[in-house]
Formats: sequence, structure tokens, C-alpha cells
Amino acid sequence: MTMSMTHVDPAVRSTLVRSGTAARLAGLSPSTLRIWEHRYAVVAPPKTPTGQRTYSMKDVERLRLIKRLTLEGHAIGTLAHLDVASLVALSSDSATYAQGAQRVVVVGQAAARKLEGRLRPAPTFVFDDLDHAERDLSQAGAVDVLVIHASSLHDSMTERLVALGRNLSARTVIVVYAFGAEGVAEALRTAGITVRREPVSGREMARLIVASRPVVNTPASDSTASSSKRYSDAELVALTEMSSTVACECPRHLAEIVSLLSNFERYSSECAARDEDDAALHRHLHEVATAARAMFEEALERVVAEEGLVI
Repeated sequence: MTMSMTHVDPAVRSTLVRSGTAARLAGLSPSTLRIWEHRYAVVAPPKTPTGQRTYSMKDVERLRLIKRLTLEGHAIGTLAHLDVASLVALSSDSATYAQGAQRVVVVGQAAARKLEGRLRPAPTFVFDDLDHAERDLSQAGAVDVLVIHASSLHDSMTERLVALGRNLSARTVIVVYAFGAEGVAEALRTAGITVRREPVSGREMARLIVASRPVVNTPASDSTASSSKRYSDAELVALTEMSSTVACECPRHLAEIVSLLSNFERYSSECAARDEDDAALHRHLHEVATAARAMFEEALERVVAEEGLVI
């Protein structure tokens, strides 16, 4: 992007930050950002009339991804001109880019359309129908939640649906159907499958998926590495400004808490230490902030699904 600040839309201008802030948000030193920008052109931010560079939240997210990949051993020169999708794909844990996120596979385009914009991250794979899923099983990869939309349920389908969930090693299987005998649905429930009859909204489907996440107690860690964030700064800002049907404005308050914890997480990792005891204290504060941020992100994800918010 090479346009001057005077050509930037006013709605976008308010989200732009200066180089020092962009470096801090991305976890870089200002000198590293300058080198990456001038030598490798990792981003091309617009300039103000006085010549100062300004960075969007998309620029910051890109810088974070690149930093993460360099820590995993990738050379900056090989990353500089890749788009975001390619950068995510390169990540050693790209399949679960948001740590703790569930891998969701959907059978049926109707269910996939209902979930569009309501599930974070989006389903990792979508099969057209049950035949497609059985035929190309290996394409799905690892699965946490399997969502199957069936126009009708027949006795012959019970074994197929149970087998598909078992073959994919899915922890949770959710079946949504339009027509069928209650006896077939009950047989599926007995097999441990969640069954819902149409109409089922995308919001309810997302809620079922999020609710299936197992509760995990986060143990104390000896590492100061942060878990990957489920929400970007821009998404958190959008949630704080979004109207809600929840009278207590839970989405806004949770987004604000996550943002504050994320900022403290970065601050504690950058804080200067006077001695080893001081460094140990800051490592502990960083670990606590990381664990707390992850828990509040999970709560926020649940509220987003319940509310049917699209960000």
C-alpha cells in the first residue's frame, strides 16, 4: 500500500498507529521493524504528510505472524513477500492457529453456510455430503468436532454416522436432520451423538460446538512463551464497539478484559529485570497473564457464539 495518508478513508485512519506502537504490539524492537521494512519490505505502510509511517492492525498481525515464524526457524527473507494465508500455513501449529481452538469438520454445505462468520476459527474442512465424507475421509485430517447435516435419517444411516465419527476419531459428533424417525435419532443419542432436528440456527449450531470444548485446567508453565491469541487487536476493538442483546454488555466487557490482559502480557515480557529474582517474578507474572487471557478468551468465544455475533 503506497497511498498517502490524505487518501486513506477516515474510518481506516483512526485504526492506524505509529511505528513505535506497531513494533510494541507486534512484539518487535523498533530497530528490528526498521530493518525488516527497509531491507525486506515486509510491510508497506502509508505515510503522513510529514513523512511518518503509519501501520494498520492488519500490518501488526502480519508482523506478529512473521516474528512467530522466525522464532520457529524460518528465514525472514523467505517470509517477507508471502501473503497472510501462506504465513499461517507455514506455522508449525497452523492447524490450530488459535491455541486451544477446536478442529471442526462439517458434512453438508447447508450447515457450513449457517456457520459462516459465527465460528472462530472457521471449519477446517467441509464435505458436500455423507458419501463425499466416506469416500475422501483422509482429507479431513484430525477432527475434534464433526457436524453432519442430513436431510433425512433412516435406519441404515445410524451405523454410517457412528462409523464416520469413529473413523475420524472425533471427540464430539453433532447431527442435524430435517426428517426422520425419532427411533433413529434416539439410537444416535444412545451412541453418544448430539442430535438436533431442524430448524437449527447457525447461532445454536455454533453454541453446541463451543459448548463441547472440554474444560482444561491450565498448569503453571516454566516457559515464558505466550499462547497464541484467538482474537486480534482489531477484532477486540470491534467487539467493544458492537451492540449486544445482553443487557450487561458482556461481549464488550470481556473484550476489554482480554485486551488489558494481552497488553499486560506483553508488558511483563518486556519489563527490565534488576536481578535473577526480579526476572523470575516477571516470568511468573507473564505466565499468570497468559493463562488468564486464555481463559477469558474462551469465555468471550462462548459469549460470541451465544450472541451470534459476527466479527
